[in-house]
Amino acid sequence: MPIVESDLLAEQVDIEATIDGNQYLTISKLLYKAAINEPRSVTMQISDRESLLKSRLGARLKITVGRGDSIHNLEFDGIIKVIKPANQVHTITALDKVTVLSTSEYVNYEVQDIVGQDLYFLVRDAADYQDIDVSDTLGGSGIIANSKMGLDGLKQRKDFIDSCMEYMIKSYDDELHSKEDFLRYRYAIRSGNKFDIFLPDYKNRSAQPVIKISEDDANITGEGIVAQIDTTRLYNSVTAVSKSDSSVYTTINNESSIARYGPNATQITINTESKGYLEEIAYQVLHAYSTPTYSYAITMHNAEWLALGDLVQLDVPMLEKDIILPVVAYETDIGDTMSTRLTVGEPLLRLKDFVRQLQL
Repeated sequence: MPIVESDLLAEQVDIEATIDGNQYLTISKLLYKAAINEPRSVTMQISDRESLLKSRLGARLKITVGRGDSIHNLEFDGIIKVIKPANQVHTITALDKVTVLSTSEYVNYEVQDIVGQDLYFLVRDAADYQDIDVSDTLGGSGIIANSKMGLDGLKQRKDFIDSCMEYMIKSYDDELHSKEDFLRYRYAIRSGNKFDIFLPDYKNRSAQPVIKISEDDANITGEGIVAQIDTTRLYNSVTAVSKSDSSVYTTINNESSIARYGPNATQITINTESKGYLEEIAYQVLHAYSTPTYSYAITMHNAEWLALGDLVQLDVPMLEKDIILPVVAYETDIGDTMSTRLTVGEPLLRLKDFVRQLQL
């Protein structure tokens, strides 16, 4: 059995850690980092030479962190990638098994095995590798691969998965969404070794957050709720041009956005000769892209249970109303204290993907 560590770490959390099945004797600090579509990392500090000698590059590191009920979000199963010995405190960094998908042998993905298949299950099959647990990937997306997607060829597994995810965008035709609500599927190993494909539906009018965070929340530490405003994907002047006849085009401006943020124009090409349809598409692009993209960083105690894709409601005075956004990244630091830095934000679609969805 792995040794249980609880005396040296914050709030009497229990930590169980093994390397290739062997016990780690001392862990003085843990840092988890996670982001959507990327391998999760754990960096730990150990202080005894015996544990250092058990460590090796490529070894399998398994960690469970609990406090009363287990904190499943902090279960980790990965591969040691970096070892930094020192005089007193040694540092070990491991990545979960999404990393082996990016370093896998090349696979020849053939057209006849791809076309007509649900992209969800193509991703699942590509992730079924090196003991990654894909048993929970059961849902399907209803988005079917075709030859125009260019998914075939010699590719490493993560490259193939990322190529599929480019097209895994869900649109809606219901009363709970607007017709411009396009949401992209995401993937990650969120706990242990289980591979998940998920769709954070934060635009649903009846979306239910797992937590509500306000400026006066007692669990917030540091600077509070910090907003980052990004205008790199802002377009306030859209020119839509006919693909078959460049003399047929229209330009739509958002004058208030231009006055506030300065002009940022873009041109899109649409497969139509109807000026009315060009105007309709241009208006929809302008509606979606003429305001900045916001993300928020919050450092909190007692938030280590939040996972990628979880929906968080923010109550911030600078906002006109409460908003619901998904967790897109986090860092959980466990040492003398325990805190989690959440990043929640709206993962806006690239313009070309948005325009493609409008024309489906």
